[in-house]
Amino acid sequence: MVAGLIDALHFAERDDASAVLYGLGDAQVAAGIAAASRPLPVAVSDFVLDTAGAASVLALTRRALADETVADPDAVLRALIRLADPAVDELLVRTAAKRPRAWILAALVRDRRDARGRPVITNDVERFLRNQVARAERRHANRHTPMPARIEIDLVVAATVADQPWLAMTAMPLAVRLEQTTAVARGLRTLRDHGLLADVWEDGLRETILTHAKKSSYYQPQWDAVLAFGDTGDSPRMTKTPGASHLRFEGLPDPGAADAWTAPNTGSQHYALAWDLVLEYAALVGTGEQDRQAGQATARGLDEAAAREDVPQDVRAEFEARYPRAVFWAARPDVATLRRAHAAKASLNPATRHFATRELLRRGLLHGSLSAPEAVAHAEPAAEVLALALPTPPGLTTYYTAKGKNGFAPHFVWIPPEAEERYQADLRAAVAAALGPDPARWLKALTRVAAWEGSLGDLLAAIDSDQPPPLPARRGSRWPRGVDPAAVLLEIAPPEVVTAVVEAAWLLPDAAESFAPETRALAGVFTRVLDRGPEPRWLLDLAVDPHGTPAMRLAAARNPAATVGTLWRLADREPAEPRVLAAVYLHPLASLELRIAALVRSEAVGGLYPALVRRLVTRYAEPALLQPTLESRDPELLHNVLRRSNRSLQTDRRIVAYSRLAEAAGPEPVWALELERAGSLEKMHEAVRASMTEHSDEPLHAAATGIARPDPERVAASWDADFQSSRPDTAERVRKHLDGHPELWMRLAEDGVTLPGLIAELEGVEPRAPQTAQTAQTAQAPPTPETPHRSPDTPEPPTPPGREARPRLSETPRLLPPLPGSDPAKPPTP
Repeated sequence: MVAGLIDALHFAERDDASAVLYGLGDAQVAAGIAAASRPLPVAVSDFVLDTAGAASVLALTRRALADETVADPDAVLRALIRLADPAVDELLVRTAAKRPRAWILAALVRDRRDARGRPVITNDVERFLRNQVARAERRHANRHTPMPARIEIDLVVAATVADQPWLAMTAMPLAVRLEQTTAVARGLRTLRDHGLLADVWEDGLRETILTHAKKSSYYQPQWDAVLAFGDTGDSPRMTKTPGASHLRFEGLPDPGAADAWTAPNTGSQHYALAWDLVLEYAALVGTGEQDRQAGQATARGLDEAAAREDVPQDVRAEFEARYPRAVFWAARPDVATLRRAHAAKASLNPATRHFATRELLRRGLLHGSLSAPEAVAHAEPAAEVLALALPTPPGLTTYYTAKGKNGFAPHFVWIPPEAEERYQADLRAAVAAALGPDPARWLKALTRVAAWEGSLGDLLAAIDSDQPPPLPARRGSRWPRGVDPAAVLLEIAPPEVVTAVVEAAWLLPDAAESFAPETRALAGVFTRVLDRGPEPRWLLDLAVDPHGTPAMRLAAARNPAATVGTLWRLADREPAEPRVLAAVYLHPLASLELRIAALVRSEAVGGLYPALVRRLVTRYAEPALLQPTLESRDPELLHNVLRRSNRSLQTDRRIVAYSRLAEAAGPEPVWALELERAGSLEKMHEAVRASMTEHSDEPLHAAATGIARPDPERVAASWDADFQSSRPDTAERVRKHLDGHPELWMRLAEDGVTLPGLIAELEGVEPRAPQTAQTAQTAQAPPTPETPHRSPDTPEPPTPPGREARPRLSETPRLLPPLPGSDPAKPPTP
């Protein structure tokens, strides 16, 4: 049960999490960490590293080696190595894990130093390495060409490069056999530094290296440098020939080797970095000047170095001056980091700046170094922090994951949605508190936030001033993709504010010219919201209503964050609009049945939208887009699609298309297409051969008769269940009922107590009765616009704070100024 508590701490504030972990005790914390099903929260890993309990530290070590911490696992492992705990060291060298262990082994035998500068090598680690070297020697003793496993090389090299002469001396012969030239060179330097090189060199080591060098033509230059070093004790060739690139953890690349700095883990998987080399290479890269080493001013090694937690303050200041991107990779950013990032944003292009700011805010909120009110008050632009206040839309998950891994963020660990749900709830609460209860203030922010380049705090200060900023004449930056800041404000707004905005929107067609300019701007705001999302249910109702415009419906169909239910509703709208149907057809979430329905409806009102036809008949059209067109009745489109992609289409669908093409244009085009596809008469489909024999299209119709046609029809429940997915509200309910009550969190350690059950108990909600056939049928009915639909299998959660059911417009008082000449007591008629 403690594992469930550890998982639930993703939703807890940091003070509560620390109090709960203090109350559990070391043994229980260790058991919970070991059995937790999600990556460990940052609060848990920080607590374990601060308290350093024996059992919990070992449990944290296992999870960090398996990439199962929200905090950067390399940073966690470095902190564990600093403890110099023999049990932790033994676990690090013995555990098979996902994390590369070469740099960990190097830290344990060479890089970790005590106050007097001597290496801290525990007896267990030294004994383990000696045993592994002896075991590997026995395994490869009688082999002409050793083929060692990767872990064998790592262990032998670690023993060779250890700053312990007797351990290095033991592993040196096997390192020579395994062709580890750089490790042998490092071991010779260790022997020289301890005054043992001359004795060991003449005692057989030189002969061993010389004998092996004669057999190895490929590594001959490296072995020549090693022999020269052993003979003289010093050689300038040692700094060039057996370069550090041959040893993954030997050190940073030379500042002149620009390509070496782009390799993964160049700056992250080291126990300590030579910061002078980092700064030297950062000066070479510069800020993107074309005459510098890197015209784009990017280097993965520098990015990873900037994300480390052990960057000295003086180094960071110089680092950011030479390499402005470094500020966006701060391990635990705070308000001061935000200010420095704003000053450096001009050095990045708009796309990179978007991802950089997003990752900076996420990291600060996850690690607790940046609070939600601070982010709302200082983050620029306001759109970035608002985009983080809601979960990432399903249609954009892959987009942000790919960009985060390959384009910007150096953090590769999977962060569970629960870890982000807490800071998202905190951001929503901070935005609502900053804007207050005044609907007019919300409306002013709603119509200006999308083009505002400063922070939300600056926008509110400008709105409250004597001269508020005018309505924007242009659209702002298109980042973040798929999330409009005005839509986020509508999601966060209290019910009375949303009621006022909806009322103003429905009164808009009859609005007089003297009405508030914010109200006249609502049509453009709503169109942009529908284009980028997230889409409130009432706004989509307005778009498909007679009051909606074709531009609003087209924007909703193009929205990358649209749901399948939204697309179905647009496809079924009367009257059919071919341009909107074309956008539905091209949407990445559109299914085969939905595309068929869009195609059939378009042809029923006069034909496909011309731009869609041009996209379908292009040479590089995707197969997923071509398959639904086989249900078309247009012979020209059928012939073009079959001619360009006949070989990649399914046989049954091809035969159906052949039948329709023959019905409209005769069987001759079908014969030519099938012959071109098959290549010979013998390989053609039997129905086509029969058609050629009989000079009739009847065999084609007969073959297509028994093939089931995809059914484009749908019932309401098939799309309405996915029409508007419910936003997770666990974090909001935790904020209301559990924040500041560690004693309630401790109940999750009891048998049978879960977080949803505990919250339901605190809210006094009765469990739902088992569903009957009658209630299931009722649940599948289309929901009313005032009540968002929920799947019948999903339990009805209690209403979270700030998300109470919104009353009908006719039941609420007017919150905006009345229109001139209108009756304030009369509700509008949508």
